[in-house]
Amino acid sequence: MTENDDPEDFSRPYDKALRFLLKQLNLKTNLYGGDPESPHELIILDVENAKTTKNAKMRETLLDKAVRQLQEFEEPEFEVKPEDKLVEEEIVEAKRAFTLKSIREQKERVLITSEIGKLALEEYLIDVCFEASEMSVTETWDAYKDTDLVIAQSAAHI
Repeated sequence: MTENDDPEDFSRPYDKALRFLLKQLNLKTNLYGGDPESPHELIILDVENAKTTKNAKMRETLLDKAVRQLQEFEEPEFEVKPEDKLVEEEIVEAKRAFTLKSIREQKERVLITSEIGKLALEEYLIDVCFEASEMSVTETWDAYKDTDLVIAQSAAHI
């Protein structure tokens, strides 16, 4: 493990899967907590709603919307605000935290697109399935640290 590695990468695969499921459950049961905080949480909520809706057209719309949002997502750039008045060490630590958060979100996108692909295939939405699966296999992951992502990619690739 190097200093740039995320400690979460070395957690048990079971814990990694539970962390994402817990996030999904938290978003679904959050009645009074307000709106989701990030674009990823909105997308997860759309996918969860697509799972539970009875209307096939609504399911297709939600999955298509989620894929479009993921395609249009742009990674934010790291920037230091002058009003924060950070010293060099603090800037390095802030950049490291930003990079780790960015990598976590990238990993989350793989799990989301894999799930969208599976749901779309079950509904015979071939175009949505293809687009989601294509997005989920664009990155290469370390099979030792990211077994859950490799498994998600293999499921999306089928």
